[in-house]
Amino acid sequence: MNKREPISFQYLRTVNDQLCATYRQACQKLNLLENGAHWGTALADASNTARAKQIRTLFAIIWTTCFRTNPKNLWEKYKDYMTEDILHRLRAANRNPDIQFTPNVYNEALILIEDICLTISNKALVQLGMPASNRPANNLFDSDFNEKRTMILTSCEHSLEQIFRS
Repeated sequence: MNKREPISFQYLRTVNDQLCATYRQACQKLNLLENGAHWGTALADASNTARAKQIRTLFAIIWTTCFRTNPKNLWEKYKDYMTEDILHRLRAANRNPDIQFTPNVYNEALILIEDICLTISNKALVQLGMPASNRPANNLFDSDFNEKRTMILTSCEHSLEQIFRS
């Protein structure tokens, strides 16, 4: 934090015999500024112990109230943890444990995160440097999902009726 006997402003921007372009860059090289890495550590810790909804909430709080460097990278790294409950719900509703993460699953999580961000700071994800959620696609996904579910349940009911009639 202190340099002994600074002789020029250029001297203040010099770190390890290399001249930095800005004072900020010099401070970063000296680890005097927050770099955002601790938010990745917080999400990593949360992904080991917290539920998906709690991780989404933490993610939203970080992006609306704290210093953030690159939310897209953290989203990509932790999106599976933030969507586990959505995937579990789909697997249970379809009675199919083989359903995997899809863009629609991630989109639903982005919508939930955006709702939290809007509540906290009245800002959409795009305003916070994140990919935009696609609410119309989610509504279409829900209606397709419900249609398929209804068809499957109807088919199962007809099959059961035939079995019991036999």
